[in-house]
Amino acid sequence: MSKQKILYIANGNSIHDVKWISFFSNQGETFSCYLLCDTLCVLSEQTKRELAQKNIEILPQIPPFSITNPLRTYKAIRQFRRTIKEIKPDLVHVLFATPNALWLNFTKIPSIITMRGSDILIVIPDLLRKSGVKRLYFKFLYRMFEKAFRKSKSVTGTSWTQIDSAKALFEGSKLALIRTGVDVSKINEIKQTELIPDSLRDNEFVFSPRFMSPIYNIELQIEAISKLRKEILNRYTFVFIRGKQFDQHYYQEQKQKLQVLKEEINLNYIIFDYLDQSSMWMFLKKASLCMMTPISDGTPNSALEAMAAQCPLIVSNLNYDKDLFEGTCIKLKTSESSELAKTIELALENYPNDFIEKGYVQVSALGNRELEMKKLENLYKSSIVV
Repeated sequence: MSKQKILYIANGNSIHDVKWISFFSNQGETFSCYLLCDTLCVLSEQTKRELAQKNIEILPQIPPFSITNPLRTYKAIRQFRRTIKEIKPDLVHVLFATPNALWLNFTKIPSIITMRGSDILIVIPDLLRKSGVKRLYFKFLYRMFEKAFRKSKSVTGTSWTQIDSAKALFEGSKLALIRTGVDVSKINEIKQTELIPDSLRDNEFVFSPRFMSPIYNIELQIEAISKLRKEILNRYTFVFIRGKQFDQHYYQEQKQKLQVLKEEINLNYIIFDYLDQSSMWMFLKKASLCMMTPISDGTPNSALEAMAAQCPLIVSNLNYDKDLFEGTCIKLKTSESSELAKTIELALENYPNDFIEKGYVQVSALGNRELEMKKLENLYKSSIVV
């Protein structure tokens, strides 16, 4: 049987995208996997080497889709079609719908769209809320997304909220819940204590694993930290991750706030530029508490990894899937920093043991990468025309 060729329209810098692709690219005898990014996605030489090691072939990048720049987009469409003709993929899989799903309007190859969160919960619905002179432009863009969704063999979401949103927007789409999933057994087994730096190895710390970007509402965490009791501040270090791709202005703003707190209340904090996968797991296993406060979310892998690492967890007051997040972590009721401060203190002093136990059971059953990717593999088989 010949290999099945999958063309991914995705972000080569996204940990989650690469996880999905590599599950199939590592099955070298079954799949050939190609990655197509737009030119806004800048891949470092190290990232290119890492992708090659995972048997992911990087294709020449194309300019981003833009209705306001029709000549550039026309050339990009021609390049996209040439790529399709050269590769002859059996399936095109879009990872993150906005704007990648728009390219599906220019191919007849069977396709799958994967929604991740803000694409279907914020960006696409907002197109229908626009007013003024550009209203027709945004409506046209919405119709293009609608066409792409309806022509796809399947549309997957990583949370029930995403599925419900797509159902309301694009009636008739074939929808399936496939969570990104985490490597539960690997997280449980890892014991590489050398990945914890000396500055933290013998210290207790509170971990904020989401990158320092506006959508992750790091400013709420910093404001809450400023309200913590002195004994908490003296005992714990607060750990943040800048991220590979970040908003420079936002990052500097939050960094300055942390520095002010260091000077005013003797706050101990560390910001890491980036943590690789194994280091992230070890930080979660060592942390006294993991907190995340995004303003929009799907089913966050960092939360699932915290459950798999059996780390106490605080999440936002968002509409997270109840089958994973009810009785498995502390969920905020508001977006108020005073509540978060009280919740941090509660979690550090009296976190419910049954939350940790149930969290591990639920993530093993409902957020396990191996099981979720098998669901996706079955979708591939049913979508590809033999």
